[in-house]
Amino acid sequence: MSQEARFSRLEPELRKANLIEATLVCLKRHGFQGASIRKICAEAGVSVGLINHHYSGKDELVAEAYMAITGRVMGMLREAMDQAAPSARARLSAFFRGSFSPELLDPALLDAWLAFWGAVKTAEAINQVHEHSYGEYRAVLRKVLCELAEEEGWTDFDADLAAISLSALLDGLWLESGLNPGTFTPEQGIQICEAWVDGVQAGGRERFKRSVENC
Repeated sequence: MSQEARFSRLEPELRKANLIEATLVCLKRHGFQGASIRKICAEAGVSVGLINHHYSGKDELVAEAYMAITGRVMGMLREAMDQAAPSARARLSAFFRGSFSPELLDPALLDAWLAFWGAVKTAEAINQVHEHSYGEYRAVLRKVLCELAEEEGWTDFDADLAAISLSALLDGLWLESGLNPGTFTPEQGIQICEAWVDGVQAGGRERFKRSVENC
């Protein structure tokens, strides 16, 4: 039996999962522009027609791969927070540790993410996934920052602005760590994020004041 015949007998979700994995391999190897449908087909061992059966084109396939990766990342971060102590600070610390875990610092993940980012402005389907995933990411941070504000008794804290700031810090550190691993260790990355929270608790919250209630 041919590889494609075996592939076609798989359950639909498993077939899609295999296509997504092949897409990630091609994105890492060739980048977004170079990862053609034919190359993805060759990696998956299937025909172009089989991919066209599931997706309208490369943009939709790459968008689903992006969604799958962000789902994995958010799942790992949520699991880390769920296993932490119930205080907001402990949950933030768990988020930081998860962000600098070996799984999230995997060079293959960085390669795929750079390919996704490079396609955001050229493919609407990928841009929509990007907006959704980053909205979800910031919403998680906003929620735990709101909880921190409640525990600290802050009544004028702009959790939206703080979440944008912390998200940018995490993104910058993650990208720098991936591109230049010798710049700082994962432990130092966590330390930098903890210092950000220390600064907010020590009075930096004044920089995140708001005029209306939004927590």
